[in-house]
Amino acid sequence: MSISRRAYPDEHTSELALDRPSRTEVEPWQPTGGIEVQPDAARPTSARPVYAEAPQPRRGIDLLGFLSGVVGLAFKLTALLILLAILWAVVGLIGIGGNVTSGVGARVSSALEQGAAAATAIGQRAADTFDPAHPPRATLSQDVEIDELLRVSAGGDVAGSTTRTITVSAIQRRADAANADVALYATLHSELRQPNDTKVLGVTVRSTKEPRDDYVYKGETVRIGTKLYKVNWISAERQQIALVAYRDQDHVSSPVKATFE
Repeated sequence: MSISRRAYPDEHTSELALDRPSRTEVEPWQPTGGIEVQPDAARPTSARPVYAEAPQPRRGIDLLGFLSGVVGLAFKLTALLILLAILWAVVGLIGIGGNVTSGVGARVSSALEQGAAAATAIGQRAADTFDPAHPPRATLSQDVEIDELLRVSAGGDVAGSTTRTITVSAIQRRADAANADVALYATLHSELRQPNDTKVLGVTVRSTKEPRDDYVYKGETVRIGTKLYKVNWISAERQQIALVAYRDQDHVSSPVKATFE
C-alpha cells in the first residue's frame, strides 16, 4: 500500500489520501435461460383444517325474563317520577318562580301523578300475570247482602208482624220527582190484629184497631216484627214492591222509616 495524493473536487490538492481500490457497480444476477422452478408434486402441501359450525338451537320466548324486565322498568319509572316530584316540591318550598311556578307546578304535579298511576298499573298487570286468581282491581258496586226476599203485589199482605196486619194498599207515582228513585212510593196500610178497647166500669166505650198509613220509597228501611227490611224496588207496571231482609241485622246503620211490631 502506497500513499499518494488524490484530488477531489471539494478538497485541496495538498491533502493526503489513502489509495482505495476502484469500485465497480455490481449488476444484479439474472437467471440465464428459461429455467422454471416447478413445485415438488411429491411434497404434500399444507392444508388448513376447516371446522363446521353446528347450527344454534332456536330459543323460545323467555316469558319470565320479559315480564321481569317489564316489572323492573315500571319500578324504575316510578322511582324516577317520585324523584322528580320531590325535586319539584323542594323548588316550590324555596319559592323559585313565584306564581308562575305554582301554576306550572300544578300541571307538572298532575302529569307526574298520572305517570305514576300508569307505571303502577303496568306493574300491577305484570304481577297479576303470575297470579291468575288475583282479586278484581276495578272498584265494584256492592249491593246489600240479603237473607230473604219478599215480593208483594198491591192489595197483598206483608207477613212478619205479630200485632198488626200489613197491606200494600197502593203504589203511586209522583209528578214532581227529582229522579227515578223517588218517582214511585208504596203505601203500607196496617191495623191491629186485636182491637184496642177502652172500657169504663166494664163497658166498652171505645174500640179501635189504630189504622195507619206509612209511605215508603226505594232504598228506605222498615222494621217488620224482629227483622229489618230494605225497599229494594217498586214497580208501577207490575204493581209490586220488593222487600229484602238484611243478612247482618246487627250492623244496619240506615234509619228506620216505619216499625211494625
